[in-house]
Parts: sequence; structure tokens; C-alpha cells
Amino acid sequence: IKMIEIIKGAFDPKPFYENFIDNYEFVRKMQSNSDDDHEVRTWGKPLLYRPHGIEPKENIEEGWKPVWDIIKPQIQALTGHIKEPEVAYINLFQHGDNSQIHRDWADYTAICYMNPDWNFNLGGETMFYRGDECIKCVLPIGGNVVVFNGDIDHRAGFVSSLAQEGRMGLTYMFNKV
Repeated sequence: IKMIEIIKGAFDPKPFYENFIDNYEFVRKMQSNSDDDHEVRTWGKPLLYRPHGIEPKENIEEGWKPVWDIIKPQIQALTGHIKEPEVAYINLFQHGDNSQIHRDWADYTAICYMNPDWNFNLGGETMFYRGDECIKCVLPIGGNVVVFNGDIDHRAGFVSSLAQEGRMGLTYMFNKV
């Protein structure tokens, strides 16, 4: 059985959002499909990439661990026991950025919506697909977390030209115990 669950009000996004904006340098390198040279590269910040054997140059555990420590028990209430994340990164979608429909490699993915005052009319939803049909659309409400099986097709929606800031999501990929 495939799972797409929203944990409402899982954490207070404001202090984390402000920390990420004030203290992190974002890079325009993130892609949902690294084999597609036509996909627009979005702004993001890798925080943890264990499966690829790449150790970050800076100590960025302080970026992903505090939110993880808050949401992990809430996720385990849905999934049962899970391992620590193998991947953690921030996506910062701006107007004009796109994400292709893709699947993640881990058992589960959790996307934490970080913008404390995001107006859902500005877009940036996470859309889930079965074949060519959108089966669920999750609004990026600050403090909410969407948890889903990594093998479900999904993508980030477009951000409106009216958005004054990017739609920020802190994403974790992790496996069952």
C-alpha cells in the first residue's frame, strides 16, 4: 500500500527558515533528473549525501538534524521504525524553476515546508501522480510535513511570479529499519 500523509503543524518553521536564509549559501545545481540537460537547475543546498560517498566541506548537520529530531517521532507514528536519513537537502524554488516528475530511491521521503508565511496562492505545491493522473496535491503550508513512499511519482509545482521569495522545502530520504 502506497502512503502519502500530511503531518500538520509538525514543527515551527520560522527559526529554521530564518537560519537557512541568513546563514546558508544556495547553489543553482539541484535537479530532479540529472540525465536531462534541458531541465532548469533550481536553487538548493545539499545538507547530507551519504549514499554517494560525498562528505560535505562544512559542518551542516546542524542544518538538517534539529528539524529531523522534531519530526522523526511523528513520522515513525506513521511508518514504524526508520533509519536516520541518508539524504537531506533544501530546495528553494523560484518563479520559472521546474521539477520533472520523478521518483526517489529511498523507502520514504519527507518534505518539510519551511516558509512560515507562504500564501498557497503562490503555488509550489507537491503533486503526486499515478501514470498521467495527478492523484494528490499538497499545499506547501509552513510547518507541515508530507511523508510518502519514495517510489511514488511526484514533482514540485510552479511558483507564481508574484512570489517575493522562493518556496523552501527541507527534504529527507530514509529507509525502514
